[in-house]
Amino acid sequence: MKTEDLQVIALEGGPAARGRQHGEMLRSKILELLERWGEALQRVYDIDRTRYVERFYAETQFEQALKNHAPSVLEEIAGIAKGAGVDYRTLLAWQHINEEFWLALPPPAMPQGEACSTMALGPTGLQPSLIGQNLDLDHYLDGYQILLRYRCDNSEGNILAPSVPGMISLNGMNSHGFAVCDNALTKLRADVAGVPIFAIYRLLLESRTLAEAVATIERLPHASGLNWVMGDPRGVAMYERSAGETVKYGPDDPTRPVYHTNHPLKNCDVVGEAGRRPGRSTYLRFAALHERISLLERPLDIPAIKAILRGQDDADYPVSRAGGRNEEDEAIGFTLACCIFELDAAEPRLHIASGPPHLCDFRTFSA
Repeated sequence: MKTEDLQVIALEGGPAARGRQHGEMLRSKILELLERWGEALQRVYDIDRTRYVERFYAETQFEQALKNHAPSVLEEIAGIAKGAGVDYRTLLAWQHINEEFWLALPPPAMPQGEACSTMALGPTGLQPSLIGQNLDLDHYLDGYQILLRYRCDNSEGNILAPSVPGMISLNGMNSHGFAVCDNALTKLRADVAGVPIFAIYRLLLESRTLAEAVATIERLPHASGLNWVMGDPRGVAMYERSAGETVKYGPDDPTRPVYHTNHPLKNCDVVGEAGRRPGRSTYLRFAALHERISLLERPLDIPAIKAILRGQDDADYPVSRAGGRNEEDEAIGFTLACCIFELDAAEPRLHIASGPPHLCDFRTFSA
């Protein structure tokens, strides 16, 4: 998608009303995406969508975890399903992108999910905190990128959340100056009774501060392993979170950048011995981030982050991914969006390219 075509969807009211508007406004695209999802499940995992949804409810307790920890999220999903006229159970199962990486494959297959490259830097001089992410997902979502804008449920703030029709967020920021994104860490231990990542995102986007968000991720049992990348005007942080452990990652010096891809760097709560070995994609993308950041001749700023996230250092496993290079691209080989969160206390901003940043321009939105 060309970034100039990115559609901003303004939603009003509480979770149920917001969801109903979302579903009604984007009904045809939601129907298309659910069909495309079914095709992707068959292509990537060799599983029929109906069978996958059956397994989802038979093998997990995610819906109960949502009822216990995030009931408002279920209200919003039910509203979307009603507004779009689609099956609620199917729509709810589709939200679980992080869980799909390991749930769709029959055991003992190793999970897939080497997706996303991130970096962050706390405030330095006159420059506010910065967070950058290449959001890597399945290519079938391209052309459906949207930007959701709505009010916080628990404060006077506003939320800006990149997404696709039918999903409530893929990352995001709010007008308090808080932002959050992640790296999938499928080698970390998962939990079929944990809270799904998409719902934790929605809860985190209510945060007024980084400290408040850290308390949330420490409190909630997680369904999938990942590295949370979060920040506010006062600082940034990365936390590797598995089903059993929360481990902070990054330098003690707040003036130094921190960056991540998709292998655990400090959290040892891994799945078997294979969980300790990084795959080629995450290793080579991490090396590219490390080299480019280490060789910077000026402080990491927005132009530098754009240049790094546009990187094509390795032909098979580039940081900015256009798909089609290797078998891994079948599931997660496309950069759906490049997001740079500028966490200025007075005017937080999102700089976004709706596709691989080496191919797409950026637009800027105030939260």
